[in-house]
Amino acid sequence: MAFPLLSGTSRWAAQEKLSVGQAKVLTTAPVQWQRVELRAAVTGTYTTPFDPDEIAVDAEITAPSGRKCSAPAFFYQRFEREVRGGRDNTTREIMTAVDPPEWRVRLMPSEAGTYTVRITARDHSGTVSGPAVQLTVQSGVAHGYLRVSRKDPHYFEFEDGTPYFAIGENLVEGPLSEYYRWIPRLSQNGGNYIRLWIGHPYFALELGPMGEYRLDNAWRLDQVMELSEEHGIYQKMCIDWIRHITPRVEPRKQFDLEDYAYSISNGGPCGKMRDFFALPEARRLFRNRLRYTVARWGYSTHVMAWELWNEVNAVDREVSGDRPLLLDWNREMCAYLKQIDPAHMTTNSLGSSGFWPEMWRMPENDFAQMHNYYGWHRPEDEELAHDMAGLALKWMEPVRHFGKPFLFAEFGIIREKPDFRKLCDADTRGVHLHNGLWAPLAFGAAGTGALWWWGQYVDPKDLYFQFLPVARFAADIPWTTAGFEQARVETNNTQVRAIGLRGKSLSILWIQNRAHTWWNVVHNVPIPRVEGASVTLNDVEPGRYRVEVWDTWNGAPVESSQVNAPEGAARIPIPPLERDLAVKVHRLE
Repeated sequence: MAFPLLSGTSRWAAQEKLSVGQAKVLTTAPVQWQRVELRAAVTGTYTTPFDPDEIAVDAEITAPSGRKCSAPAFFYQRFEREVRGGRDNTTREIMTAVDPPEWRVRLMPSEAGTYTVRITARDHSGTVSGPAVQLTVQSGVAHGYLRVSRKDPHYFEFEDGTPYFAIGENLVEGPLSEYYRWIPRLSQNGGNYIRLWIGHPYFALELGPMGEYRLDNAWRLDQVMELSEEHGIYQKMCIDWIRHITPRVEPRKQFDLEDYAYSISNGGPCGKMRDFFALPEARRLFRNRLRYTVARWGYSTHVMAWELWNEVNAVDREVSGDRPLLLDWNREMCAYLKQIDPAHMTTNSLGSSGFWPEMWRMPENDFAQMHNYYGWHRPEDEELAHDMAGLALKWMEPVRHFGKPFLFAEFGIIREKPDFRKLCDADTRGVHLHNGLWAPLAFGAAGTGALWWWGQYVDPKDLYFQFLPVARFAADIPWTTAGFEQARVETNNTQVRAIGLRGKSLSILWIQNRAHTWWNVVHNVPIPRVEGASVTLNDVEPGRYRVEVWDTWNGAPVESSQVNAPEGAARIPIPPLERDLAVKVHRLE
């Protein structure tokens, strides 16, 4: 049975005279650096409210300082959520619309004082503006938006210059009931970062016929955003991830991985995956989605960055082999995002072992990323993959040379196959998680590694405690002003791995008993304690240094001493080493 709507036509299609009435400020007592929301009274003629070529609604804003800017409005509907237990004891959420849809505007006032806002709407009949509305914003304090540091481009900072080191995991999808548990637990253990897929069916806008956006999913994402803001979590928001378009004979009413919203089966322009990236109309439709995404969530200082695609090189082979096409699409979409939302960073991602220097050279990608897993590793990496730190170090190496921040953005032990899943579950204390958090920190990444298996491994095994020691160690490190460079560290024992960063007055090291790997722990291999080891930190200023040794499993310093570096080399004795430890080396004046 064919879907009755015409291609690109929404259930919210309207045929009314274009008009803009008095906007209403919905936020009581607006405060600087807190969201302000307005309702825009707009009518017009359009087949879908989600296409600015049909109708575009924007807010023209004048700040107290006289600075002018604009922000797109978005089509909104409020929902209520009912929670029911599923047949398999999982949570089901029933979303019910409680109000008619309307146009809204979200602002993030960065100044205190009186703002003037005027709503303008355009459809095929022309352009009209409504009366101006004023709102007074009280003073507030916040760090502002995240950006690449202006002091050290290898790290992130807020607008006020406060450094930000990302500590967290992938929290890609799930019902709200899970996020209400996941996010507070991560935050309580020092986490400040998650990666969310807003193209996943829980949150995606385009899941059915072209021209329809899922307002229930958008409302669900509103709740996650507010929860993140409440708990100090910053989100890297991955916009899409689909890998195949295989059209069906008739139009589809429901989302299907085989045909996707952009498929001709859903009224879209694409007969195959290549069309999504190549066709001008498909690109235009994706830009529409970016505009809506920015309009609804771009206000938030807790959006760390927009990530265009999850593993864009993993789409079907006809497309993944056309690197110039994908890079051109990447460049266009990031440039568009920066045009409509200059406050947020943009990036992209590649699948495990994928490395495209051209992707990370382009200025539109503000930071570089790498993914890798035990189970999807290359055969020659088998031994490295037995030690998650070794795997992380190998695959961060290619992306650290672009003069920008880099992240080990996905890692873990794959769970798709039962044998690998058993290995993962046998690591009950999260040794592979632990080592994947610490190795990137000491290698110069702008955050810890981000484990993938959040709801199947970290949460059920209550491994959140692994994040807290990292957070405590990282809390007072001046990431953007330390002048960190990769340290040249030597050790007197081949059973010790020592990596670190050398700074102007502070250096940091991570020192691992090479035998203490997740593989050895899972297989009950004896792990001898290393006695009498030392490491030498080279190329430091001659002088005296205070050495602070940290227990990486409880997040506290366990011993302090002083060493001399008479010839620019500080030899640091290491306590008996069973697992791993971290070290801060402070230069004494």
